[in-house]
Amino acid sequence: MKTPKSRGIRYWLIYFMGIMLPLVLVVQNYLTLRQSFSIWRLIWIVALVYIFLAVTQAYRGSVAVRMPIFENDPEILGFKYKDVEFPSRDGLALSGWFISPQRGAPLRNGAVIILTHGYGGNRLSLIKIARHLVDQGFRVLLYEMRGHGRSSGDLSTWGWLEVNDLLGAVDYLKTRSDVDINRLGALGYSLGGQVTLRAAVSTELIRAVAADGPSLAALRDHLLSPKLSLRKIILLTWLWTVYTLQTVITGVPQPPSLVEEISRISPRPLLLISCGEGSEQKVVRHFFAAAKEPKELYEIPEAQHAEGILARPQEYEQKLADFFVRGMDLTPPHHEQAVSPSD
Repeated sequence: MKTPKSRGIRYWLIYFMGIMLPLVLVVQNYLTLRQSFSIWRLIWIVALVYIFLAVTQAYRGSVAVRMPIFENDPEILGFKYKDVEFPSRDGLALSGWFISPQRGAPLRNGAVIILTHGYGGNRLSLIKIARHLVDQGFRVLLYEMRGHGRSSGDLSTWGWLEVNDLLGAVDYLKTRSDVDINRLGALGYSLGGQVTLRAAVSTELIRAVAADGPSLAALRDHLLSPKLSLRKIILLTWLWTVYTLQTVITGVPQPPSLVEEISRISPRPLLLISCGEGSEQKVVRHFFAAAKEPKELYEIPEAQHAEGILARPQEYEQKLADFFVRGMDLTPPHHEQAVSPSD
């Protein structure tokens, strides 16, 4: 199946029929209802509003969000970088920065960490952790998923196609002489966390996998427990409608759920991070229970979503550095002539 890279005629036709048509019918039926009440007409209006809200929800999730790259001064960023461009596995041009420790700085045997931002973010979202990892001797690849930052594409698919972007980043790193492809780690946040986990399932080249507040990938992931309730039935009906509409609108089939797939990351080490004490904590614990050893759960209840590094900066940064060192079986950093960012 040819994967879509942008919104086509079918997309806009479904969007019009799903949003504009119900809206017109709701107004028409409301005016009629005011003149002559009918319970069936009222039910019809509620159904139209339901469809309208579901299509709107699916539409919002498929829109590209481009935050500008408003800073590129190495002095302010805290590191020098090389502008890079590489193709996604399905052909989209992606943009990013490849960062090496400065000359004379410690290096960790060609080890590289790929950082993947969340929905609506870009490479600047991960500057703080990138700077720390570089200072720890890692090389870092910062890039934007499709429809974000300077990467091409205008269609977002809840991570379903975005996994091809991270796999494209892995392919790119295989072409660099200053990278040891056997010492490759990946860290993602929110939507990027889901993408990182699913990419790790697809390729064993990612040797150490970390995800902070990973989003849900499929309807099955929402079943956090086997218990049924009226609230859960109503919620699952809504989610089924939205997921189905997302599939129809984008033309992209729903992937296997993370709950079913995450165990395939083993025997590579996995670090799952959650912030807060609400739904994110429950979701991450659900993923953690489905994963196999070696695995580690790091919870930061006082932090907001993807802001653990702000709540516990030193502990968070050291936790990640130590995880990747252990996960890729790295020796202590040694000083050597680092490759220039311009190479």
